[in-house]
Amino acid sequence: MIMIRANNISMNFGMIKALKNVSFELEAGKILGLVGDNGAGKSTLLKILCGYLQPTSGEIYIEDKRVQFKSSADAMKEGVAITHQFLELVDMATAWENFFMGREITGKGVGPFKLLDINQMKELTRKAIEKYGLSIDLECEVGKLSGEERQIIAVARAIESDPKILLLDESFTLLSLEGREELVNFLKKVNQQHNVTMIIVSHDLELVKNLTHKIMVLRGGEKIFYGDTEEVSVDQIVEFMLPQE
Repeated sequence: MIMIRANNISMNFGMIKALKNVSFELEAGKILGLVGDNGAGKSTLLKILCGYLQPTSGEIYIEDKRVQFKSSADAMKEGVAITHQFLELVDMATAWENFFMGREITGKGVGPFKLLDINQMKELTRKAIEKYGLSIDLECEVGKLSGEERQIIAVARAIESDPKILLLDESFTLLSLEGREELVNFLKKVNQQHNVTMIIVSHDLELVKNLTHKIMVLRGGEKIFYGDTEEVSVDQIVEFMLPQE
């Protein structure tokens, strides 16, 4: 089943054509790596897919249903979630507080003066993290956690909203080599256990090769390549990305 299909997506910012008739489709449960040099249009496409931007022209379909997102809230209603690199985490708050921020669980109380059910939120956070074979100090402030631990919290929180499609924008840039491997294994488990369709933007081509089923290369706002990950080498991807003389 095709989970998401984009037909001739174009995006103009004044005279600048950020995207030019980009089309692709992605099967349910597959991971797409979206790559390209700076200014290729990767983040613009991701912002359109999650409702942050409305395309100048083109159509988007989720499970064969045409959707027209006017906001990220519209996209969330259709099962599209996005996690940016650390931007949605509050450094001064603990891991479990970040996990439930904006969707806190309340317990006893009268009317609007209900108390937060802290114990339940801690327990649910612990279970959400541990089911992927991970362990994080939930009482630690997020600002003191490692890069991979912070990203794991952000992704795990997004997964709890039960998305059909998860978009990740440059989620690996500040991670150590060991941390990237840990996050890749985590995302593979999420993909396998929840059958979540993913689109991942990254400059780390080796990581993209290791994690994805499909790769799409953008250059100057145009789709240059789309195909199976196993059928293209890193050297070929780089060649696709380079400007043509």
